[in-house]
Amino acid sequence: MNNTTQINTKLDISIQSGRPSSEIQLSPEAQRDVHQAYLVTMRQRFKTEINRLTRGDMSDLLAAHKADYDNLSFLMTYIYAWSWLQQNIHNLYQEEVLAAFANGPQAFLMDLILKSNTSSEFIDSYISYWQNYQGEPQLQQQQMLILLQQSPDKESLISSIEATWNKLHLFNKSFAIGYKDLAKKEKDRYADMLADEDRERLKLVDELPDTPSLKLFNKLGIIPAMGCPQTCRHCMFIFRPLMKNTQDPDQVFQIINKLTTSVLFTGGDLTKHLDHFYNAISSMQHVTTFAILLNGDFADSREVTETIMQNMATAIRRRHITWPKAKVNLQISFDEFHQEVVVDRKGNLKERIPVVKIANIVEAAPRFADEIQLCLCHKQSHLNFSMDVFKKGVFARLTKELGRRGHQIQILAAGPSTRLKRNPHNPETPAQVIKDATFVLSKYPSVPLMLTSSTIDAYGRAEMMELHESVNERDLLKQMLDGKGTGAETFDNDLMFWFNGWATLFSAVHISLGNIFEDGIDVIRQRQAKDPLSNAMFRFDIRLLDYYREKRDDLDSIIEKSTGPHHLFHTITEEGAMRLHMTKRLLESANTHQAI
Repeated sequence: MNNTTQINTKLDISIQSGRPSSEIQLSPEAQRDVHQAYLVTMRQRFKTEINRLTRGDMSDLLAAHKADYDNLSFLMTYIYAWSWLQQNIHNLYQEEVLAAFANGPQAFLMDLILKSNTSSEFIDSYISYWQNYQGEPQLQQQQMLILLQQSPDKESLISSIEATWNKLHLFNKSFAIGYKDLAKKEKDRYADMLADEDRERLKLVDELPDTPSLKLFNKLGIIPAMGCPQTCRHCMFIFRPLMKNTQDPDQVFQIINKLTTSVLFTGGDLTKHLDHFYNAISSMQHVTTFAILLNGDFADSREVTETIMQNMATAIRRRHITWPKAKVNLQISFDEFHQEVVVDRKGNLKERIPVVKIANIVEAAPRFADEIQLCLCHKQSHLNFSMDVFKKGVFARLTKELGRRGHQIQILAAGPSTRLKRNPHNPETPAQVIKDATFVLSKYPSVPLMLTSSTIDAYGRAEMMELHESVNERDLLKQMLDGKGTGAETFDNDLMFWFNGWATLFSAVHISLGNIFEDGIDVIRQRQAKDPLSNAMFRFDIRLLDYYREKRDDLDSIIEKSTGPHHLFHTITEEGAMRLHMTKRLLESANTHQAI
């Protein structure tokens, strides 16, 4: 964060991002659930921040800036708390959120936070509290008296503390400004795609000997459009490039039909592009798995949900009788981020994508079991480290909503990730995390519904999140950097085909291998097979880090912020000039090896 303007005064309104989903009428019970979910989530986030800082993070931060961490860390933790409150919690709800901490030894701090209109006021009030304190001796009082003895007067101490706080560069950019800056970078990245450096790079790839026998793909992606009205704070996309000449995707469908038996439609909120999905099902003979990732915002009512799922099922049924049997894999985003409760500009609490909509989908899915497999796609949080993931948070809200409709959820099985991970609330020791689960509605015991979870990488809006806010793959990153590889984990370099003809990598849509309408699918396939950069990324070849260092001096800071190997390799390949340099170096290395 380079912007030096910090949050030092109360804001009139604090909205983290975006606009909630399309309006639907919630029942009074559901609205109470929304209100309670907001309070529980914000209280937990506030408590987590305080615990993290008081356990050593603030002391470490101050020590790194050569500040008096012994006497300042406690106060700085609560200056942080005051600032965090302004950045994250609407002022209408601050008192209600802090009410859970209004008793006990820290109650006076909650009172000071709420009554202070500026960080300077908070510091002043904090100093005055200990100057006037008459109770049992406290460590914080002793620390403050030491600081006062070291300063000419109270005003000088306030100024000194503020100066130290500002040097930490915390909360120096609002979400609005931060997202705007990130969107510009993302826009520039797309503009760089297939520019001169990429064209030169692809020419080098084309000059390599062709691969004689190309295999079919395990899967291919299809991107009808990039766009979503939601602004979830973990989303990897901010800027969504417009695509031209995308009205008739039949040519794309027929190309893909010959290359795989499994496709994934993705790109954001595809509600307006569902007709293309239905047509693909009806026209792609060899594809048997039609996956589509949706955010669930389409499910405005039970009737609308039934109609859309009926359309998917009808598309499956109208496939030619001699074609292989196919099925829709309906993937619905469902987690603490997509269902996050936010405050709108009128001060009302609303879910980004209401749980009621997800309940509409879950309730309807069993009736289309022959044609549709429902899978809820979940982002891992601290709840995933126990069965609490089904008893608390967003899944508990879903269970409650379905219960109001007469349904009961039964968890049939839950399986852990293949790797231990760190709980953001207790990061000292790696532990098993629940990754996958199977559940049913009691009325449909023979129709399994799925839940699968994954980590969040700090792309896009998620770059504004702190590392401790979610589960990440930092341990796997360290393992890779230590030269121990990544086990079975690879960088997915299967292809995504955009309706405008772009062919990009599954896990890196900024890396394009050309345009199928301009270059032809045979050229694209050969590039994917023999591109040294794509293949080096696939196996997380750490030589790419050395090649990056040859041109840039910021790799250490990038590694420090990276959430895992995927994030690191994504970040270091975002510039066309760097992709060209890495490709040249890989080719040089290959030629040297052949010569030896």
